[in-house]
Amino acid sequence: MRHTLRGTAALMSLACVATFTAAPALAAAENDWTVDRVAGGYRVTVNLDEKLPMDSSAPSLLADGKVLGPATESADGKSLFLVTADPAVASADAITTDVLDEAPAARAQAAATLAEVQKTVLPDDPSTPGTFQVKEGVYDFGDQAVPLLNIGGIRGELTGKIYLPVSRERKPLVIFLHGRHTSCYGTGTANPNRWPCKPSPDSTSQRATIPSYIGYDLPARALASNGYAVVSISANAINSNDNQLAADYGAQARGQLVLDTLTMLENADDGDPVEYHDAFTGRDVTLAQALTGAVTPADLKRAFDFQNVGIMGHSRGGEGVVAAATLNDALPLYKQFGIKAVLPLAPVDYDRISLPNTVTATILPYCDGDVENLMGQHIVDDSRHGFDDSVLRSAVLAQGANHNFFNTIWTPGLFPAATGDDWSVGGTGANDPVCNPAASTTLRLTAPQQEKVGAVYMAGFFRLVLGDEKRFLPLFDGSSVSVPSIGFSDVTSAATQPAASRRDLATFEKPEANVSVTGEAALCSSMGGSGGLQIPQDQPFCATATNQAALPHWSPATWAFNIPSSPMMRLKSGTVTVAAGADLSGYEQLSVKIAADETVATATDVTITVTDGAGKTWSSPVSALNSRAVTRLPGSTSAWLKKIILQQVTVPLGTTGLNLKDISQVSFTGTGVYLSDLSAENRAVGARVPKQQIAVDVAPARVDEGSGPGTASIAVALSAPADHEVTGYVSVFGSATGRAGISMKKVVFAPGQTCVTVPAGILGDTVATSTASTSFKVSVTNTAGAVMGDGGFGTLTVREDDGEVTTPAYGKPGDACAEYAASLTPGNLIVTNAVVAGGSNPVKASGYRAGESVQFTLDGAVLGRAVADASGTVAFTAAIPAGTPAGKVTISGVGAGSGYTASAVSRVRAS
Repeated sequence: MRHTLRGTAALMSLACVATFTAAPALAAAENDWTVDRVAGGYRVTVNLDEKLPMDSSAPSLLADGKVLGPATESADGKSLFLVTADPAVASADAITTDVLDEAPAARAQAAATLAEVQKTVLPDDPSTPGTFQVKEGVYDFGDQAVPLLNIGGIRGELTGKIYLPVSRERKPLVIFLHGRHTSCYGTGTANPNRWPCKPSPDSTSQRATIPSYIGYDLPARALASNGYAVVSISANAINSNDNQLAADYGAQARGQLVLDTLTMLENADDGDPVEYHDAFTGRDVTLAQALTGAVTPADLKRAFDFQNVGIMGHSRGGEGVVAAATLNDALPLYKQFGIKAVLPLAPVDYDRISLPNTVTATILPYCDGDVENLMGQHIVDDSRHGFDDSVLRSAVLAQGANHNFFNTIWTPGLFPAATGDDWSVGGTGANDPVCNPAASTTLRLTAPQQEKVGAVYMAGFFRLVLGDEKRFLPLFDGSSVSVPSIGFSDVTSAATQPAASRRDLATFEKPEANVSVTGEAALCSSMGGSGGLQIPQDQPFCATATNQAALPHWSPATWAFNIPSSPMMRLKSGTVTVAAGADLSGYEQLSVKIAADETVATATDVTITVTDGAGKTWSSPVSALNSRAVTRLPGSTSAWLKKIILQQVTVPLGTTGLNLKDISQVSFTGTGVYLSDLSAENRAVGARVPKQQIAVDVAPARVDEGSGPGTASIAVALSAPADHEVTGYVSVFGSATGRAGISMKKVVFAPGQTCVTVPAGILGDTVATSTASTSFKVSVTNTAGAVMGDGGFGTLTVREDDGEVTTPAYGKPGDACAEYAASLTPGNLIVTNAVVAGGSNPVKASGYRAGESVQFTLDGAVLGRAVADASGTVAFTAAIPAGTPAGKVTISGVGAGSGYTASAVSRVRAS
């Protein structure tokens, strides 16, 4: 049932927007929510009695049951706010979250037992310690040693642990990045500035840092003892500030921290001086001062192979390592690191960052009580056909694993603070016997078992990709295998083989001329119902009656909430036929991904039939090939379980007895399944091909509010022309169009086109407010053919233009793409007279918006403002401060609305 708290506000920390079955809400004090009029809309604020927990979740707000969108956390963590242009909030009876009780008895079913599937036992265990001696050491350059990307101008720590094999050879390098977790613990009053972990001024509190980065010792040591260098890095400063200061909740800040770490190691590897200034202590810290333990600066010289790099990120770190790879690929080739392998572990995917040119394995823990909708599935779904590349992409499903136990610092009994079993505190899902560790029928892994599973798959993945140890490929290529040391576990994979190793017969993503249907079957995408897509799409919804936590392929993402997701074929009943007409003799197997649909209570079945040109057929029920594909996954009382996740079904072509040189068709006959990606393939890893990817960015947009509803134009631009089509989805959080406060538009760049515009509704009026301007977040996500750039998140700023206005005028906007192009190259500022210290010098420039305020500076020091005329020309008399030293100076004028800059380099003469 839905709880509506009238006159009161309730809020919980959600792992994804619109997670409607969740942990108990954190309640605000009675009547402690407000809706205030601001420029361009309304500011909704909820004050909480207690701080939000620090985990991977992303908060959101609702008004009378309608989702307003993601919220920003206040500096002290005790309130949340957002701005929306939806006028309905002004008369809302309740600002709430949705919380569902235990699933009704009518939906309760006995826990489904996973069907026995015969597995091949691998003879080698990738987590077995190797023969290399390992040195371990910690480096710490200080708590505020590096600037953090796109997170409010703050600085963060450069700290981590090194696991270094003793060898004269350069080693493949693996970076580990932990997720969002509490940063500080101790006694007394709250941390006064969030980060660093600072005692209170009156010394009533003692506080220490939680070292989440040392929680992956087992996989790190397994890799290091087998010849791979591992560095596990700390991200506590980001964790302490991301919800408050980062438009994307810190994904790109985490990604840049990975690249900054690689840069530090590269300098150490070259033997160059390595020194960072810690702004917190005011000290300059050298590498020798930063290192403690067995590792010395000499050990790091010529130690690493920077063209053979892998990165693992846990939770929000999972999205962070995806961002690291895309930020790296957008750099010029000479600046790139060779990031070949990315492993998101129980990741969030708030930004829907698609990842090209990189072997990827996403590990999804079935009993995740934090990222309960396993949204990391999108990392594979969105990227597998989005780029011209040839790399393996794998989704690994670990039954019985929760979110926290991959990290020993987050595991109860292994650290003194901020630990927990995220599933057992997961509210509605906690008592489900499938994931409840106390139930007799539980599938849950113990903490040591889960740590071991993580070590096997982390070590196996990086040894496969970076070390070319192909004996570990079956762990990730869809094969049914097990490893003796984790024989107690049930782990499966579903893979998209590299493009060079497969032939796609049908992707089922869009209408295909060779696909025909008899009966009831159609393409579908996304989810509908409560929390689903609200903007119309071309295809029907794949699911409408299932909780979004049980739909990883279609669960909405925080900053890509309304993007159509994971299209596939839904076969309700009948036959889907794919005309092949192909020579498949060079391939070892047919592969297709299948899952029982939401109408299936326990199990269904489908028959696969393969026919050659002579009419000879081979057929088999899917249940005989992989019974999981036609059986609903385990779950009983929790709406989070019985998840629908595509499973891989393979047909060994050599066993069919058909003429493989002439395969005419493949058909599927049955009821109640989803179908995706029918391919002929060979199992392979593929490889990264070094190239600079084109990036997609959102240009800042600034407009005056106006006196009524209007439209702002936002420029979305590519970093360079592409010779192919590029697509992405732009979401505006706070627009007056679309859902309450949210709009979305697909953008398409034709070959050669570098900029397109997106309209966003704004709510203007004639009412004066105390807010000078209001900023709305804009994002471009789920890109194909290009990567999200470091400007993938932007802002639409609406200026208050009623009453006593103090904010500089933004002027009349021109074409958004033209303004963006002009902002990239400074124009010419004309200086009429010689520049004399203490004198006044007329200056003039054109190219601005009509009516916009232009600020003039001398080497960055503000001289004053003037307003551009109707032609966009501005004139200003610059008063050069007396005492300005003689020499070269730069005088600039920057438009408040357009961002256009005109500059002149001149020389100051003595007065």
